[in-house]
Amino acid sequence: MLVTSLVINFKYHLKMKSVLPMLPAAPESSVMEPGPRKGNVGLPSHWFLIHAVIIVVSIVTVLRNYDLIPDQLPVHFDSSWTVDRYVDKSYSIVFIPTIMQVLGTLLFIFEYWSIRRGKKQVREDVSYQRAWSNFMITASFLFVILLSVVQLSMISLLNINFVIPVVLSIIAFIILYACTLTYWAGQRESR
Repeated sequence: MLVTSLVINFKYHLKMKSVLPMLPAAPESSVMEPGPRKGNVGLPSHWFLIHAVIIVVSIVTVLRNYDLIPDQLPVHFDSSWTVDRYVDKSYSIVFIPTIMQVLGTLLFIFEYWSIRRGKKQVREDVSYQRAWSNFMITASFLFVILLSVVQLSMISLLNINFVIPVVLSIIAFIILYACTLTYWAGQRESR
């Protein structure tokens, strides 16, 4: 799927590159702001350091309590929240949430960087960029917390009756936050 998407995007990139010289120049608009953008948009990127601290604390906690993790770990629950599949304990299984935390955080950092570096063409882009860069930091923080909760439940430090509502609440909040921002902070053309 990734290769197909890459091929399609590259094909249309080349097509647009060949068509672009033939298009007339766009007239200067009054909403365009000349020169580089002044001021920061959204929360500063050093907020992602909190994510790194949480990930490191998760790693240390799991390593220190590895013996407390049961030999069989639940990996699947049915619709009534009873476990219907287990796997044997191993470092690779126990650290899957940590790997997901790192990769997810890197993805959120990339998206955050892309939003902050985007060209400001319309005045309301500032509120759009600010809202979505704040979302990237908040959503990635909640994502890291969610996976830390999953890891702590492996060590049996958290009860499953606590873990499931927390995980579902975090997922619901992130989805609602994204949907709200899509409506509220959408650019003029997308509304």
